[in-house]
Amino acid sequence: MRKNLPILFFIFFIFFPTDKVRAQNKAVQLGFGLEGNMNTAHGGAFGRSMGVDFQLFKYIVNGIILTISDDFKQFTAIEPEIFARYYLPFNRIPLLEKQPLFNIKDGGFFVQGDLGMSIDMGMAANVTPRLLGGLTIGLRYPFKDGDYYVEPFLKTGYPFLFGGGLRFGCKF
Repeated sequence: MRKNLPILFFIFFIFFPTDKVRAQNKAVQLGFGLEGNMNTAHGGAFGRSMGVDFQLFKYIVNGIILTISDDFKQFTAIEPEIFARYYLPFNRIPLLEKQPLFNIKDGGFFVQGDLGMSIDMGMAANVTPRLLGGLTIGLRYPFKDGDYYVEPFLKTGYPFLFGGGLRFGCKF
């Protein structure tokens, strides 16, 4: 049991908001996205995603994303992943204190680390699981008091090499 204690703490830390104020201020966000990526060895793929974010602290968001990519011919990849996101604190810059670019609580520029599994399926029913790892940069732009957002992003990693797209969603 003692060996599993750090794992249980990590799971609790990721999936439950630790700040009561954030939990009362809509700390959970649900998003959907469209993307283009290089998941196939022969060219690009079109991806659709759904994700849930949990805002733990002022600058840190964790969550899960499920992406399904295919080239509409012979390749499909299912990619469940967890992520940790850090919002860059541009409002700490003295010039931006009077006129901030974004309300950090609701959005801004971010860097995100991704970890998960890529399950590749070809035409001959070949199923190949691979470890997925990546780095994503983007900008979350909030609308209507931060309840809705749009999020353009670029990502790189393995096994998809690179990708980019647009996510949109809301807080609840």
